Amino acid sequence: MSPADAITPILDLPDAAVAIRLRGIANRFGPVVIHEHLDLDILRGETIGIVGGSGTGKSVLMRSIIGLRPPSEGEVRVLGHDVWSSDPAERKALDSRWGVMFQDGALFSNLTVRENVLIPLREHTNLPPGLSLEIADLKIQMAGLPLSSAGKLPAELSGGMRKRAALARAIALDPDILFLDEPTAGLDPITAGRFDALVNELKETLGLTIFLITHDLDTLRDACDRVAALADGKVAAIGPLDHLREHATGWLADYFGGPRGRAALG
Repeated sequence: MSPADAITPILDLPDAAVAIRLRGIANRFGPVVIHEHLDLDILRGETIGIVGGSGTGKSVLMRSIIGLRPPSEGEVRVLGHDVWSSDPAERKALDSRWGVMFQDGALFSNLTVRENVLIPLREHTNLPPGLSLEIADLKIQMAGLPLSSAGKLPAELSGGMRKRAALARAIALDPDILFLDEPTAGLDPITAGRFDALVNELKETLGLTIFLITHDLDTLRDACDRVAALADGKVAAIGPLDHLREHATGWLADYFGGPRGRAALG
């Protein structure tokens, strides 16, 4: 089944076809319910865009998947492994199979670009220092940065270059899955478009599955195979962008039907 054919939240496909499987996910902060009975399958090799209004827990969901915040209830399986029931060794191995680009990059401000990219290589591999440096420089260039930027601190880079530096760190280990949280936020349209094209290129080159949180309608159009809309604590709608636009109701109808939506999607 191709991503374009998958238009329901639960696909019931074998683990070999699914990169991320969420079942019965709940996330609560005291009396505040963010997610309740959330189910979702993300196919291997697809780019899925995650959208939702303010407070729908897009970043919270990502953090539950990558092991930063346990869900209140439910099962998170990534590449066939239960994230929250794995033993420490299995969990460390699993951590090395995904890369994460957080909002605003989350680079270490006192480290150079190269030193930031070296962090996952030093944490998860025993490669000789010289080889690690070669890989770090390769990833910097793959992320679209000139090698002359490798010795610069994040404060010496433009916003778009910091995003690319964070992307270089996220792909340092040749991950199976790439998590991108608002990767084009704050970028001008031209830079954002180039970033989308870079993400598409890396997906094909590295065979990535991409979990992409965004409000950018151009990114949904240009980079995503499917879109999952969060509302009322669960996945309210999922499918290719055209399918969601055609069947949009409530917040999603406003999202696609507003002036920016009409301008971006035609």
